[in-house]
Amino acid sequence: MFKHLLALSTLVLGVSCSSAHATILKATAAPTAAASVTGSTIRVGGKPFFPIMLIDQCTATDVARARELAVNLILNESCPGSQPAAQVARLHGGQLGVLPIQAGGKAGGARLLGWTYPDEPENNGWTPRKLAAAFPDPRGNPDGRLSFVTTTSAFAPPPYRDPAVSPRVTSAFARLADIAGFDLYPLNHCHQDLAAVYDAQKRFVQLAGDMPTFQWIETGPLKPGYCGGFQITPEQLNAETWLAIAGGARGIGFFTHSLAPPQSALNVTPQVQHAIKRFSALAAAVRPGLLGSSLPASSNRPEIKLAARRGEGQTYIFAVNALSRVVPAEIHVPKLANGTLRVFGEKRTVLVHGHGFSDSFGPLAVHVYVKAD
Repeated sequence: MFKHLLALSTLVLGVSCSSAHATILKATAAPTAAASVTGSTIRVGGKPFFPIMLIDQCTATDVARARELAVNLILNESCPGSQPAAQVARLHGGQLGVLPIQAGGKAGGARLLGWTYPDEPENNGWTPRKLAAAFPDPRGNPDGRLSFVTTTSAFAPPPYRDPAVSPRVTSAFARLADIAGFDLYPLNHCHQDLAAVYDAQKRFVQLAGDMPTFQWIETGPLKPGYCGGFQITPEQLNAETWLAIAGGARGIGFFTHSLAPPQSALNVTPQVQHAIKRFSALAAAVRPGLLGSSLPASSNRPEIKLAARRGEGQTYIFAVNALSRVVPAEIHVPKLANGTLRVFGEKRTVLVHGHGFSDSFGPLAVHVYVKAD
């Protein structure tokens, strides 16, 4: 599955066109994001890309606040009254945008990463066949842009499982797009089992197959009083985010909206905003690991969720305590060489012996380990 810029000179003039004509056409061709997907890796302009997203940030103020959080992708599924071209024009810095697939042809430019199918299609009267027929933009479309889809968590273990939606349907929806994600929001459903974030992501990766996947992370109550006035803590948000990554996510979205009056596109406490910024900074610092190839890894404690990856000559291990209590653990990575292992951002090291090491995890703690080859 690959995407690349159209060779417009060949398509329009044929292989016998002169180099002068080709040069003129190249200069006048409309720019695109030059985006592509290879396996689970997203590339923009030929470089690996890890999306950090907000949804439906429709105004210039919204977009500016997203930039302050170091968000690099705005996915607008619904912005009533805001023209597609204007939404793209509001992006600045390194931001990219995704617009509703219905807006195809109404906007363009190098900041437009692609299109999104309607949100949660299985909840809104669609079948995979109907959706594909209504919006014939198949994955792999070689136009330099990518397609996205977000499903529900109907495929996940109870209590999120919806028996009316077959996992095969979720799989079919995911495989319509180049990049697929889902929403779970375990704390907003009045539960406290954050391990569900990891388990659901692992299951979604299996259903989606060889493609980039992401998960939307809750940032607060969807409406006042929801779950008894629940408000997520920065520690919970950080744990959820890294549990999704440990489960295989190659992108993260933060759902920052309040859905009840007064509606807000960023109903997020200052502390949680700071946690998003801190995640964005750490993600940028360990990007080779986020985008690297996966390695086998295990722990003697099932509460510690792991992902080990190798990128740019280093081994990265992302380890998360899914519990709100201290958990000591032993971690084993067969391809990890013995020696000193740096704990990123913590000014300490651990000793690797027999391709493994021991460490202690505080409540909801996240540790990132890095070792050069």
